[in-house]
Amino acid sequence: MSEIEYHRKLLGDRVRNAAFHEALKRSIKPGKTTVLDIGAGTGFLSFLARKLGAQQCTLIEYTDMLDVAEAIARANRFDGLALIKGHSGELRGLPKFDLVVSETLGNFALEEGMLETLVDARRFLARGGQIMPMRLRQFVAPVVRPRLQKEVDVWRDVGFDIDLAAARAIALDNMYVKAVTRADLGGSTAHAQQWDELDFRPSARPPSSLRHAQLSWSARKLGSRVFGFALWWECELVPGVTLSTSPSAKPTHWEQIYLPLLELLVLQPSDRIELHLTSDTRPHTGLDVQWKTIHRRGSRTISTQQQNIAKGRVG
Repeated sequence: MSEIEYHRKLLGDRVRNAAFHEALKRSIKPGKTTVLDIGAGTGFLSFLARKLGAQQCTLIEYTDMLDVAEAIARANRFDGLALIKGHSGELRGLPKFDLVVSETLGNFALEEGMLETLVDARRFLARGGQIMPMRLRQFVAPVVRPRLQKEVDVWRDVGFDIDLAAARAIALDNMYVKAVTRADLGGSTAHAQQWDELDFRPSARPPSSLRHAQLSWSARKLGSRVFGFALWWECELVPGVTLSTSPSAKPTHWEQIYLPLLELLVLQPSDRIELHLTSDTRPHTGLDVQWKTIHRRGSRTISTQQQNIAKGRVG
């Protein structure tokens, strides 16, 4: 995807744009608030902030989109802007700001370095300053319909008497961006569980880049088959303003994540499914997501499936 196509999708997302506009409106004191926009892209959030009365906005962007932001600023006669090309983590000597905003959310929420960016951004805050987004919650639910698994696990059905097991093993060690529906989850998001919560506010302890959760579900509630797991997030920009990628929420340009299983789980009513889910976005790692699924029947372990996107990378 080209850089401008990525930003076309962002700016074409009316749900996203309206949420950030409302959050900025609630955060900016006209004529007083100074804003730092990290990963500014086209500068859209800074331009909204200036229209809402922000005293000054500093835009940080490491790509050539900063040139586009400058052209848009000139065309709209925006003043009170400072544009810096680079990575925020490498910058020193900047002034302090009343509001730091960074829209670096991915389909998998943390894939674009959001956590590390917002933790580092605390050093740019003035006393009493605010970070946006302020909180993130992540959810997971078992997928109990075959549609998504059929889309990603095609290898056994290719035919022509060719064994594609080696390719299948790599493919299933990946997470997939998919439009997950409530039907895929059995008709609702009722079986979803929160597996992670991050608080980016300066008063909170900085969240770690290594996230882990252990969850379990009763087969009695899920039904007889589980094909994989769906992930989504809910992001609180400011109190009362939230963006969500839940299958039950208004659609945005973001979609959900599908974690496939290596093999279908066929369950009896007394069974339980246990999921160990890990996200590692430490700088030396980049992005690693691991999931281990354990099928239990009473005290007996029926099967264990271990998957890791690091094993799914080819080339």
